Amino acid sequence: MFTRLCTRMGLFVVGAGASAGSSPLGRDFWRESPLDYLRDLRSFPAVVTPRGPLTQRMIDHSGIEIGDIFPGRELRPGTDEYPFHEILKRLPDGFAREQLKHVLARARYFARTEGTVTDSYRIFRAFYPSVIADYNHDGLAQEFCGAKHAIVEMHGTIHPVYGSPEFGAWISSLREFDIGLAPDNLVMGLPESWTDARLYRRLSWVMSKIPHHVVIVGYSFAQMGSGYDDAVTLACFVQRFKHYPGAILVVSPGPTELCEMLSDALEIKTVYPIKRYWNVLAHAYLETQRDPDKFRSLDHAHGFLYDRHGGGHAFPILPRWV
Repeated sequence: MFTRLCTRMGLFVVGAGASAGSSPLGRDFWRESPLDYLRDLRSFPAVVTPRGPLTQRMIDHSGIEIGDIFPGRELRPGTDEYPFHEILKRLPDGFAREQLKHVLARARYFARTEGTVTDSYRIFRAFYPSVIADYNHDGLAQEFCGAKHAIVEMHGTIHPVYGSPEFGAWISSLREFDIGLAPDNLVMGLPESWTDARLYRRLSWVMSKIPHHVVIVGYSFAQMGSGYDDAVTLACFVQRFKHYPGAILVVSPGPTELCEMLSDALEIKTVYPIKRYWNVLAHAYLETQRDPDKFRSLDHAHGFLYDRHGGGHAFPILPRWV
């Protein structure tokens, strides 16, 4: 697989799995703003007003329990129930969105200030110049790979200044005030729109390329239950790659369902599951290149690193101050 990636132009469709360990994923993403709001609660309005669609989705899917807010604390029998569900209904729209942007931008901000590069993106520098359709907002693909590859930030990107401690301090002031903020043109946490002209232009450019292979890295077309938030992307992808003669590789800890769906929709048998964590696999590959005698094989390297560190770390694992 890596020989092919290093010698031929491809299309990489990159999702949140590529930033594992650097940016929050899945459930942790949805819980970030609600938990921060509940843990540092100061005051809240008496009347519940309608929330925006992104905020409402965070409230509905956070799955927060009392132990998440006060970890390690035990409530004695007879203690009045803490009304955090009612408080959470008042989560301010401005704070919820800006807090998510702050969390997603921190990795790029610290990468710039500390000079760190994760192997999850460093590995792209070893690949043949290709197209990267980046569905993340953290801007790490552009930061680390833009000099060699054509990066298309499909849903927009957050400026790294949002990740600064100063911006984090400013966001705290939004907790108590439901302040309306200007649109930021990010497709974040909500379904794509068929009337989004920016997305259409980006998809048209990406789908006009003729890659020798397609690699889907940590991306599921934002599957939500039986549907997909990124339904516009999925429809364009199926239209472009139906009967595609090349290989489509899906790199994910659980790629089977996506592979089966794509294989049926594209009517091809060349959709291959790569059941690996991209962050671990990328580090394993680069380690085998640095020292060919360190591991018996790439599979051995991946297994060794996963057993030691799990799948939730960005590699190399560095002290916070480095």
